Amino acid sequence: MKKIILLVMAALGATGTVHAAKLDYSKVSAQANWLAHADFDALRKSTVGAFIIAKLKEDPEAAKGIASLKAFFGLDVDALSSFTASGRGEPKKGILSLKGGFDAERLQAMVELNESYSAQKHGGTVIHLIDKHTGDPKALAFTAKDEVVGSTSAGYTKHGLDVANGKAPSLEPKGIHKALVNVLPHPVLTVTADVKGVAELNKPQGGPEAVIIQKTDAIGLVVGETGGMLMAVAVLEAADEETAVHVENIARGFTSLLALGGDIDPELAELLAKTKTSVARAGSTVQVKLGIDTKVVKEQIAKEMAKKKKAEPRLD
Repeated sequence: MKKIILLVMAALGATGTVHAAKLDYSKVSAQANWLAHADFDALRKSTVGAFIIAKLKEDPEAAKGIASLKAFFGLDVDALSSFTASGRGEPKKGILSLKGGFDAERLQAMVELNESYSAQKHGGTVIHLIDKHTGDPKALAFTAKDEVVGSTSAGYTKHGLDVANGKAPSLEPKGIHKALVNVLPHPVLTVTADVKGVAELNKPQGGPEAVIIQKTDAIGLVVGETGGMLMAVAVLEAADEETAVHVENIARGFTSLLALGGDIDPELAELLAKTKTSVARAGSTVQVKLGIDTKVVKEQIAKEMAKKKKAEPRLD
């Protein structure tokens, strides 16, 4: 449990003093029932993120992998800006967009080497198709020198371009999106899901999953760093206030459950003692916050990396 808490939060930490670009809803389709947005600019400038990146670059194997990505694919991990994924809920279908860290001309030349490659235009933009012999091939389109929109479906890629160009409706922040907008100043990670909307396209067969979907309208998560704390904030919009009360009670028992793990693992107990949590409910909406001092996170990461390095077999 300790490693899960650390790795999930630490890998996604961002700082509240970073003025990185927030999620641009004008480029997300109004049809999206789920979305995930990662801000790599904030990650690199954060206290914890900068620490992790520096440590990785000290590792010969990791440094070699980073250099290989740049040499063979032209991918500069130090220049990645943001990544956004969204969709309605159909299995294995969604719209992906990446900004920064690559050269479109170089990547396009590599894509064109694919045996099943073809190209077509959509509204003046060239769409690069792969697996052209299938009914709905994978497709991507370069919208700038370091920006790309793509999907496993050519139709989705075209729709993504239409949204970005203002030719199709974009998502307006409301409901779960509006609830998350001001939770943290500059989150590096934002994830949301219209549970019922997704369920319409992935109907559950029954059991606990169906009950949860029936009782939940939407869920969201933001992760960021503010006030010297690495924060994860989860928001759940229940179908009714009665359900929200039950969720609130479960959330309040979460800390106690983690504390039981501390009886087994002394290191976990030490970490939990430095973790701050809060639970709040307003009507049918429940918010849970989990925060750890960035200094503590860095210390724990350094310890885990040292253990891993010590456990690695020596080749000399």
